[in-house]
Amino acid sequence: MSKNRARDRAARAHMETTGARRARAARTVDTTTGAEATLGTTVFLLDASIPAAVDHGIADAATMEQLFAALIARSAVFLERDGRPYPAYFEVHVVPPAGNQPGDAPAGWRNAAAIVYVAARRPWDLDDEIDHVVTDAYRAIRDTLHRHWPGLPEEHDHAAMPWHLLAALRARFTEEEAQALLQEMRETTICSSRTIGADPDVDPANW
Repeated sequence: MSKNRARDRAARAHMETTGARRARAARTVDTTTGAEATLGTTVFLLDASIPAAVDHGIADAATMEQLFAALIARSAVFLERDGRPYPAYFEVHVVPPAGNQPGDAPAGWRNAAAIVYVAARRPWDLDDEIDHVVTDAYRAIRDTLHRHWPGLPEEHDHAAMPWHLLAALRARFTEEEAQALLQEMRETTICSSRTIGADPDVDPANW
């Protein structure tokens, strides 16, 4: 194995296990801001509600958590900001909905949660770009879940939180503490999924 290939595999493994954002210089410029766009990743926690009853269209031996993960991953092919689409890639890890009680979900629904990694070519160095990407990803996921499972009351709508905010709320203030929390939660993964058919440019397997 070449040194470059070994380095890239190690970097991708590091991203998958810690959520660290890896970026490399791109040859494109963001058309909205004029800032240099680079390939990079960020991560957030999605708190959601899924139907309590098993989906009639679910494949044999599949679980609702697996369908939940697949729906999230599928929504990433294109994200949108101000009417402008851009390609993205999701890696999804469904985890137990920490801190939620069964009564938090409306009748006929139950709580679900997922760690979502987002890969995209964006001007990551701009202020708040990470939060904007999380918002773009959340909107795509929310719309996909609403289309597939309509009827969720608005007051119980899905929610997303960037990882640095989640970590701070749990008194994990340093980067090391935030990454440790991420690793702890990933170890509770129920099932995983990833975007199939993503633009090869934003698929970390090609980095």
